[in-house]
Amino acid sequence: MKLSTFAVLFLFGCAIVGGATLALISPQQTPPAPAAPPAPSTTAWPDYSAGGMGFVAPASADGELVAYGYRLVSQTFALIGPEAPDAAVRFAGNNLACQNCHLDGGTNRYALPLVGVYGTYPKFLARDNRVVSLRERLNECMTRSMNGRPMPDASREMSAFLAYLKFIGGPEPVHAPPVQTPPQPADAARGSVVFAEICAVCHQKDGLGARTGSVNDAGGYRFPPLWGPDSFNDAAGMDRFANAVGFIRQDMPRGVDPLHPQLSLQQAWDVVAYMRSQPRPHGPVGR
Repeated sequence: MKLSTFAVLFLFGCAIVGGATLALISPQQTPPAPAAPPAPSTTAWPDYSAGGMGFVAPASADGELVAYGYRLVSQTFALIGPEAPDAAVRFAGNNLACQNCHLDGGTNRYALPLVGVYGTYPKFLARDNRVVSLRERLNECMTRSMNGRPMPDASREMSAFLAYLKFIGGPEPVHAPPVQTPPQPADAARGSVVFAEICAVCHQKDGLGARTGSVNDAGGYRFPPLWGPDSFNDAAGMDRFANAVGFIRQDMPRGVDPLHPQLSLQQAWDVVAYMRSQPRPHGPVGR
């Protein structure tokens, strides 16, 4: 090949490459389509509080069962309480709701959250000194905190509780920090003063709570009783200092959080001592 011919071909090739390069950087070039947004995380912590995103049933085969489970947690009194329309499913013995302790449908990080617990069972519980299933643990709540009777394993209610807990069971569970020892031993007399000044505003002076409606309407409580015949029994976790002190310091009155508690550590211990000195139903032996 002659040199002149090679030079022509070389220049022609450069022109092609240059044109292609200009086409790539031309402002008229259509930009590549943006990447699709990432799919929602299945491990995002849900928030069913008044200011949160709220519960939305999944669009799945068990969506209706999950929704029923949420209602069982948030409106226990109306569905399976002692005043519920269907006497056959009156498993709870009081008019409390599960979310009286497991706030916001169990999604409040600082109030005995239910998020993430599904995958932790079966597990060993020191209180029982044995390995228990999640079904057994739910029935312990039913016979202690709800002062009622066990749900049959095959019941729709048991299936719904399990479906709901599985639905919110993706994120890692939050474990409450150990309760600190107070400066002085807990004193019920001091606790009565704390109760009268702070707690009675909601839970009433007699500690028997404030109902949403009236007796026998299955309407539950606006502010639940802390003792008396319609409260949790003495085998419930909330009748123990280890649970009640942390809950009260972090969550009571509503609106506080662990960084902004209203009660001091001593006040929390004292008011729990006062609460535990009041009459309440007796729970199962071997608590």
